[in-house]
Amino acid sequence: MLISDTWPRSGRVTLKPFTEGLTEEEWRRFYECFRDPEIAEWNGSRPLRMPIWLFKRVVMGEVARGDRLGFGILDEGGEWLGTVELYDLSRTDATLGILIGAKDRWGQGYGTDAVRAVLRYAFERMNLQRVRLKTFKHNLRAQKAFQKAGFRVVSVVPAPAPRPSISLGPPRPKAEERRLEDVHMEVTREEWQSLG
Repeated sequence: MLISDTWPRSGRVTLKPFTEGLTEEEWRRFYECFRDPEIAEWNGSRPLRMPIWLFKRVVMGEVARGDRLGFGILDEGGEWLGTVELYDLSRTDATLGILIGAKDRWGQGYGTDAVRAVLRYAFERMNLQRVRLKTFKHNLRAQKAFQKAGFRVVSVVPAPAPRPSISLGPPRPKAEERRLEDVHMEVTREEWQSLG
């Protein structure tokens, strides 16, 4: 696989922009992430049920709107590990979302590397002033990765119920609804720069 020198990178990962076009294998691995019940649970949604052709159309439609930048996370060998994105983009702010779909790579620092790469892109190339995110309070592994990359906790609030499934499936039935606490985190460009 050819990896461009212009793609964001940090540590062992390179971020491949969705706009560069994904291979069929990358699309398949991306799609399978959202079909996995365990990953869906960590993402606060239900496993995806739409066909892959529609999934591709939805993802690329979201990218084409211009308020979202998506990247595939590639390891040191060019293997697809998951996705990271900046969405709700404004001239100064964005929200970060990340999903490591390769479960055999969980807890090995790839998420932290991906977050560092996308923050460098956000603050140096896009000139953003702040990046925020939210995660479940019980997702301690994610919080640790975010803190290593420079994020700080801003607040902990009850999550609204029901949690929407970001247009990738129907809402959860009432029997499955749970009120979870969300941890809101953020990092400013000044805070990120002070990390050196």
